[in-house]
Amino acid sequence: MKAEIESVSKVQTTTPCGKCSCVIMYKGEHCIFCDPATQILEAALANFGVSSNAIVHVDIESGDDCGCGTEDVSMLPTIKICDAKLTGLPDEQTLNDAVIRAIMKDCFCE
Repeated sequence: MKAEIESVSKVQTTTPCGKCSCVIMYKGEHCIFCDPATQILEAALANFGVSSNAIVHVDIESGDDCGCGTEDVSMLPTIKICDAKLTGLPDEQTLNDAVIRAIMKDCFCE
């Protein structure tokens, strides 16, 4: 079941736990590792049959806010997968582990 938050500009969908997505990619325009990190993340999701559409991209330099807050993002790139937080260029195995742990939860949303 998904809840929807109505705003003036758009409808925002949330997960059962109240987050904007199970997979959030925090990035910035001047981040040199953000594009490679996104590619590694997309590959990890694809390994488990999850579409890259599951990723909510948040550009914190432009003031984007997904509704989940950016106060705990201390460096870029930062990837949140469920309750796991990965910073910097992620190790593929660590990322795969985070994806599989999230998928195994009943609340995982694509």
